[in-house]
Amino acid sequence: MHLNRLEGDKTQFVAERKELEHYFDKRVREILKEEITKLLKHLGQNEWLTKEELMKLTGWSGRTIQHMRDSQQIPYSQHGRKILYPRKGIIDFLEAHHIRPKGDV
Repeated sequence: MHLNRLEGDKTQFVAERKELEHYFDKRVREILKEEITKLLKHLGQNEWLTKEELMKLTGWSGRTIQHMRDSQQIPYSQHGRKILYPRKGIIDFLEAHHIRPKGDV
C-alpha cells in the first residue's frame, strides 16, 4: 500500500483512493458474508423441535419435558408416537416465565 505523508508536522498518512476503495470493498464483503451466514443459520432452524432438540435448547431432562407436556404447560403436536414441540411456543413459554431481577425495568 503506497502512503503519502501529509505536509507539516502531522504524522497522518493518506492512502491512494483505489487502495482505500479496495480495503473498504474487502471489509464490506467480509461483514456481509458473516451476517448472511448468521441469517442462513437462523433461517435453517426448524419450526418444530424433537424432544432431543428441546432438551439441548433448554437443558430440561426428558422427564421434565414429559411432565410439562402432560400437565399442558408447553405446547406440542402428536401424530401417533411422534411428538414435536413448536419452537415459537417454547420461546413464548420461556419469555412468559422469565423472572426479572428487582430494579430491572
